[in-house]
Amino acid sequence: MIKLNKIQKVILWIGIFLLVAMTLYPPWTAVTSPPDYNVTKSIGYGIFMRPPHSPLGFESYVVINYGRLFLQWAGLAIIAGFLMWLVRKK
Repeated sequence: MIKLNKIQKVILWIGIFLLVAMTLYPPWTAVTSPPDYNVTKSIGYGIFMRPPHSPLGFESYVVINYGRLFLQWAGLAIIAGFLMWLVRKK
């Protein structure tokens, strides 16, 4: 089992907090799909249980932008991992 020093534990807990915050406040995309064309528009961030309203009109809906969310998670994991590696004891 890997022993973490105090600074690494703080970085880990901050990373976990940010991961939960990103999950509860994800990026949203508005989508409209009439038969002849498909329009998507990024509409920012909103609380998970209360998605923002679509600015594209009546025949549209909003979905979580999973691509951007997974990219944020990956970026967080890389940065937190690098910081934990940087403050390791040799």
